[in-house]
Amino acid sequence: MCVIRFVSPKEDKRQKSMNFEQQLQKELDYRKALVKRRAQGFLKHDYLVPGGPYAEQWDWDGFFVGMALASQIPSEAIYLKNWALNYLEKVQLTGFTPGLLTPDGVDRRLKHIKPFLAQGCYFASKYLEDFFWVLSYWEKLKKAVEYREKVYFDKEFGLGCWYDAMESGADNNLAVHGYENGSILAADLNIFLYREYLALAFLAKRLKKRKDVQKYREKAEMLKRAILKHLWDKEAEIFYNRDRKTGEFVKRVTYSNVIPLWAGIVPQVRGRQMVKRYILNPKHLWARYGVRCLSKDDPDYNQANTIKPYSNWQGPVWPIVNYLTMHALLNYGFQREAQRLAVIISRLCLEDIKRSGGMHENYNADTGKPLAAPNFVSWNLLVGQMISEAKSGNNPFRIP
Repeated sequence: MCVIRFVSPKEDKRQKSMNFEQQLQKELDYRKALVKRRAQGFLKHDYLVPGGPYAEQWDWDGFFVGMALASQIPSEAIYLKNWALNYLEKVQLTGFTPGLLTPDGVDRRLKHIKPFLAQGCYFASKYLEDFFWVLSYWEKLKKAVEYREKVYFDKEFGLGCWYDAMESGADNNLAVHGYENGSILAADLNIFLYREYLALAFLAKRLKKRKDVQKYREKAEMLKRAILKHLWDKEAEIFYNRDRKTGEFVKRVTYSNVIPLWAGIVPQVRGRQMVKRYILNPKHLWARYGVRCLSKDDPDYNQANTIKPYSNWQGPVWPIVNYLTMHALLNYGFQREAQRLAVIISRLCLEDIKRSGGMHENYNADTGKPLAAPNFVSWNLLVGQMISEAKSGNNPFRIP
């Protein structure tokens, strides 16, 4: 007997979404080899690169790549551990840790490592179910995290600052780019640093370092209060960077304004207001092909295809920005919009793979056209799990 099963439009859409995700994940699975390199020269442990022509270990690229690998296959967290070890073995007596390492030595394009090292150690340990390896590096790890407090920190505001835009990773982000070095109290930086303190507190708990548990919990709480007090513009209902020289807000609506929502530190009412006013607003960040990295309303908004001397963070859609924004939407109750964004970015990357054979670093927000860095893998690996995470609410970056 032939049984006809009627599928509702909603269920049909769900099935198509899953098939779509499976196609993308299949394409990404064999590209994972492109981000892995064998230990060589100055880099004593197998390391992670942003794919393509890169042969060096970058700080946040490697962290996000490591998280993409580990959150799908826990044993792959060995690469995240090795990423951390390559940095931990380069921590200087002052705590300074170079952010860009190559087989031939330190690359001076970046200053101090971005605040991801403690998080990398925490997540590598969690996925590998082994925290003991961190013990012999504990004092070095603390020095590396606390270095910014000594050198790039404003005691009056209780906030850290980037050395320059290049160090921030968002090369020409107008909320940092063009200002005097060491002058910008940044929303993204301080959220990353806040998460470093949380990670240190949880690591200390597992390593039975009771005094350090309390110390870093207090540091995290103090920094959180400072972010909410000094970087939130009540009138504009948004987080802005701040110029420590003048005390004025840097009133540019960029990707970095969204990072406090990704971390979930903002009260629900404030967060929802900011989402509606800026993220979901087509005049600002929401575009046909994803979330822009700079507001369309900004006079310097552009879709230029550039990578030298800077990658363009002044308008294009970056998959990593959209991954983080998707979780910001989930944090504040916008699941439908988060799922929509996940599908948009997943489709964008899959169609790029089918047409060009790979992904790009970023895309034109208004046309979907691929822009810089063909065959770019790196943190775009996270796109493969966007649809599942948008549906389930699972966030592999959550620190308990």
